[in-house]
Amino acid sequence: METSIFLAKVIGLIAVIASLAMLTRYRKMIELEIEVTKIPGLMLLAGFGILVLGALMVVSHNIWIADWPVIITILGWSMLLKGTGRIFFPEAVKYMIEKKRTVRWFILGEIVVLVVGAFLLYQGFIAN
Repeated sequence: METSIFLAKVIGLIAVIASLAMLTRYRKMIELEIEVTKIPGLMLLAGFGILVLGALMVVSHNIWIADWPVIITILGWSMLLKGTGRIFFPEAVKYMIEKKRTVRWFILGEIVVLVVGAFLLYQGFIAN
């Protein structure tokens, strides 16, 4: 449970800060993401970074229980898949990032990240 609490604190902080930055500076953040897609080496590096973090989370926290720590496990597997996707399908990632300019439902995703991050912060700092 110590690992779950530690990861809840770390992931919660990152998720809340990143989602608030994305929500408050949406257009600027999209432009920055688009700039990254123009540099193939940076896309590959980002993919491997996400892949490594996802692998570390999966190996250290592969807990499938009907309780809040499963959120961390799902996030770890999601990061592993996201990193793999960035490495093998950079054009699809570029397409999705371009779509963020015109399709506003991506904002809903950031709100979900904010809520999940706040929940993890609660579990990490207050509930336990």
